[in-house]
Amino acid sequence: MRLVAAIVLLCFILAGCGGSAQPSATRTASPKSSAGAAANGPVVLGAKSFIVGGGIGFGTAHPSKLVVGSDPSVVITGIRWHGWGHRNASGVGRYSAPQLGHGGDYYRKPFRADLRVSGIGTCRRNGPRTCMALKVRVTLQPGQRRSWYQSDGSHGLCSYP
Repeated sequence: MRLVAAIVLLCFILAGCGGSAQPSATRTASPKSSAGAAANGPVVLGAKSFIVGGGIGFGTAHPSKLVVGSDPSVVITGIRWHGWGHRNASGVGRYSAPQLGHGGDYYRKPFRADLRVSGIGTCRRNGPRTCMALKVRVTLQPGQRRSWYQSDGSHGLCSYP
């Protein structure tokens, strides 16, 4: 089951590599927007409905826990953000990587996960200001070089794919 979870995570992360830099179904927030309270509220990470079935952290401001890929085994915890609410922000957390081919076991020590969010826009008219792009850098197994993966869909973090 954990092997499937790792494969799902990898597919989810790699599937976000396509698409345009500015998603077509979203709008960039205007600096002089008069959209009311939503435009003045906190910046959130994508839409709450970005990951259907188990996605935790999306639609919230500076989440400390993020479940990526609709699978509860793909979780980044203890995230500390720097520069949240600005056009670009970064975070650091811990990722428990499943051991591929070992019957669903995890490596004993969690790995570092680096996160970068960028592009503030909105997912819907009069919706909250939203970070539109997410990149995650993780190690999938010990000794492997950490790599960056684009984690948003073709419409940014508003809807997948």
